[in-house]
Amino acid sequence: MRTLNLTDGVISLGTALFNLIMMLVSMTVGRLTVRFDNHGDLYRRRLTVTSGLLFGLYPLLMGLARDAWLYWAASAAGGIVWAALNVGMINRLMERIPEDDRPAQMAIHNRVLNLGILAGSLIGSLIGDSLGLRAAMYIGAGLRTLSGVLLWLWG
Repeated sequence: MRTLNLTDGVISLGTALFNLIMMLVSMTVGRLTVRFDNHGDLYRRRLTVTSGLLFGLYPLLMGLARDAWLYWAASAAGGIVWAALNVGMINRLMERIPEDDRPAQMAIHNRVLNLGILAGSLIGSLIGDSLGLRAAMYIGAGLRTLSGVLLWLWG
């Protein structure tokens, strides 16, 4: 189903933009977390919670996209948010897990993360086939935002 009618080149550029921005932000977000570390637990969690709440931005913008420009904006925003959230989650895990148990807990984290990506891809495809691609994107945006709320409440 070609909802946006984008060429392979436009899609490839969006994917490259997402990954390039994610890499650049990942390299700089460490400075932000060090800065927040000096101000207590609330500030340490702020980056993780904020990016968790913004996690639904990527599928929301993808659902709203009607041309390449909003697709590229979604790719850029998704790269920023995913980099900040990933760094924040790993930092949070490192501060909460005892040092001698970190390898096992990080292995569990990676397995659960990969399982979530796999399950989300499979379930998203089923929802997209039954309700339509845009509806699936909006549902994904809502579920991602809900996960940010849960992270804010219990993270």
